[in-house]
Amino acid sequence: MREEELLYKAIDGIPIIKEPGSSASINRGSWRLVRPVHHKEKCTKCKICYAYCPDAAIKWTSEGPDIDLKACKGCMICMEECPTGAITQEKES
Repeated sequence: MREEELLYKAIDGIPIIKEPGSSASINRGSWRLVRPVHHKEKCTKCKICYAYCPDAAIKWTSEGPDIDLKACKGCMICMEECPTGAITQEKES
């Protein structure tokens, strides 16, 4: 085991990504302070939120974006990039 891994194991709640793609199994949603809320009536289906999401937490469907709150860490880049204001934030309860 490498020394860097030992340091991270000592910090509670910090996951170790051991291989590409293994981050998909980590519930990043538990880290959030705010969550994105999608307003379908304002959405033009431009796919900008989908393209900019750094965690691939937004899946694209025929109805538009589908935000996977288990994968979303609450960075709110989707809200910042949405040109129509179709994504807002809500405080995590």
